[in-house]
Parts: sequence; C-alpha cells; structure tokens
Amino acid sequence: MPDVNGLLSAALLMLIMIDPSDKILLVSFLREDFRIEDIRALILRANLIGFLLLASFAVAGQIILQEIFHIDINALRVAGGFVLFKIGLEALESGGMFTLKREKNILALAAVPVAMPLIAGPAAITAVITLTAEQGYLVSLSATALAIGLVALSMFVALYLMKSVNRTFLSVTIRIIGLFIMAIGAQMMVQGVVGIYLLMTSAG
Repeated sequence: MPDVNGLLSAALLMLIMIDPSDKILLVSFLREDFRIEDIRALILRANLIGFLLLASFAVAGQIILQEIFHIDINALRVAGGFVLFKIGLEALESGGMFTLKREKNILALAAVPVAMPLIAGPAAITAVITLTAEQGYLVSLSATALAIGLVALSMFVALYLMKSVNRTFLSVTIRIIGLFIMAIGAQMMVQGVVGIYLLMTSAG
C-alpha cells in the first residue's frame, strides 16, 4: 500500500506537468466553434487516451530505457530536466503551451494535439517514467490517474460553469506554472548530474 503523502506529492507533480490551466484555455477556445456535447466527448476521449499513453510509459518506459537502450535513470533525469526547463521557459515567455489547429470534426483533435502532447506531453512522460523508477508502478499509475481525473474535472467545470474564461488570468497562471516546471527541470538535472557523479565515483 503506497504512502498517502507520497502518493499525493506524486499526483501533484503529475498535475503540474500536465497543467490544467492550459486545458481550461483550450475549452474556452473550443466553446466558440463547437457544441457543448461535442466538447464533452472530446474531454472524455482525450483524457482517456492521455491516461493510456502515460500508463504505457509508466509500465514500459523504464524497461525500454534500461533493458533495450541501457540508459541510466540519472541520464533520463538530466535529459528530461532539460526538456522540462525548456517547456517551462516557453510557457513563462509566451503564456501558453499549445497552438490549436481548426478542425471541422472536433473529435479529430482528441488524440492530437489534446491527448498528446497537451496531456501526455514530454514533461508528463518524463515525470511518469521517473516516478516509476523511484516509487514503483502502483504510485506512478495511481498518481497519473488522480492527476488525469483532476484535469478532466477542471475541463468540465470550465465547460459547464464558466460562461466566460478570463484568458489574461489563465495566461498569468500558465506563466507561473511554467516557472515551477523550470524549477522542477533544474532540480532533475542537478539530481541526475549528482547521481552520475556518484555512480562514476563508486565505479572508479
């Protein structure tokens, strides 16, 4: 049975990596062109696909890295931390993390770009693989399920309860989250470098 505090911390990490504020902004754009019923179907489908993708990386990611490519988890921390830092910097500068291509069929957006990369993006994929390596499959999958559930809930709240979305406020929120993502990325890089140094020291 996973530690509750550890599980909540992992879920919070996944929630930050996925970033609900960006998805709320997405819903506000979609409401201008599509019916609520169609957007609801998109939310359900996209979050399900996003969870399945992240669950796949949680289960198979570490095996692929270590058994097939022989990549140490510390190397993943360095590379993943750099990716997170870059994503956070872009969000901090632009106030957004996606560009939306207009489609006549809204469900065509469910897999790409909503499920991937907006939900199961590089940040979330890196985080879920790292969580599996550090805390095991149960914590990683449970945290991902909790985070995805909260993301879907926030999108439904925006769809049904928010008649108008203050895009300036959301843009500021995205920038703040971008700063947190940069900090997490920097921390992951430091942990990875220290881990590689200790591994080389012990091997020597």
